[in-house]
Amino acid sequence: MSIDRARQEIQRQKELPTLSPNVQHILDVCEDPEVSRNEVARVLAESPTIAARLLGLANSAFFGQQGGIHSLPQAITVLGLVTVRSVAVGLVLAGVFETRRCPGFHADRFWTSAVMTALMANQINAKVQNGMRPPADSVYIAGLLHNLGLLALVHLHPDKVNEAFAAYAADPGRRLGDHIKERLEFNHYQAGVWLGSKWHLPGDILLVMEYHYDAGYRGEHWPLVLLEGLCARWANGIIDGQEHPAPDVEALAALGLPAEAVERLWQQMREKLAGVQDMARMFVPE
Repeated sequence: MSIDRARQEIQRQKELPTLSPNVQHILDVCEDPEVSRNEVARVLAESPTIAARLLGLANSAFFGQQGGIHSLPQAITVLGLVTVRSVAVGLVLAGVFETRRCPGFHADRFWTSAVMTALMANQINAKVQNGMRPPADSVYIAGLLHNLGLLALVHLHPDKVNEAFAAYAADPGRRLGDHIKERLEFNHYQAGVWLGSKWHLPGDILLVMEYHYDAGYRGEHWPLVLLEGLCARWANGIIDGQEHPAPDVEALAALGLPAEAVERLWQQMREKLAGVQDMARMFVPE
């Protein structure tokens, strides 16, 4: 299959629709700096599923509320508008894909990695050197969606991607993207960009999808891309049971990140892994 034909196949899939007007409305409202919590709550209430899951998230052990949040305005106060926007989009996109036909794909792991990446990037971003710090509004959602192309390929090519997962398990020294490309002539990084373009996602998020695995990328929006790539690797290390982050000396220096701050964050997130896994489950279609 040619690259152009593969791109067209992904972008023309009727079962991978454009973002709904309701979700676009949520995005528009959450990006308005003058908007009130009550107005955001009113818009979210038009989507009962999203509203219910946001209430559940605000009441989760991770945020320390333990059942004390009973209204959307309260939930928005606890979560913040950036998280609300990101989670709303993530919930909508998660329900678009059918992943159960690919036995090698583990949705719990996928979304745990995505949520952990978003949380770590959101927290460590304040430590990035002034002048190259990515916009806070981009950091969380870029982390949550950085691997979106993998969902698309699992949905569209479950058998080929399942073969790639098996090959990766036997040879983890090579990237999963290399195993996928051997079978499809393109990888999930490219697929993410094609799909994100169809959905008119912002350009900085598309670059994260395409280059987050490449620690040497220094093109447009490179601090965001590098930050998300680091956090994705850290997230997977924590999920895999590692006790300390890999050094990544060059990447940390490029962002001006102190190693001790990274180590503290790593240990904090290790302790919160069970809570992150609980959060991630809300993205897994029932």
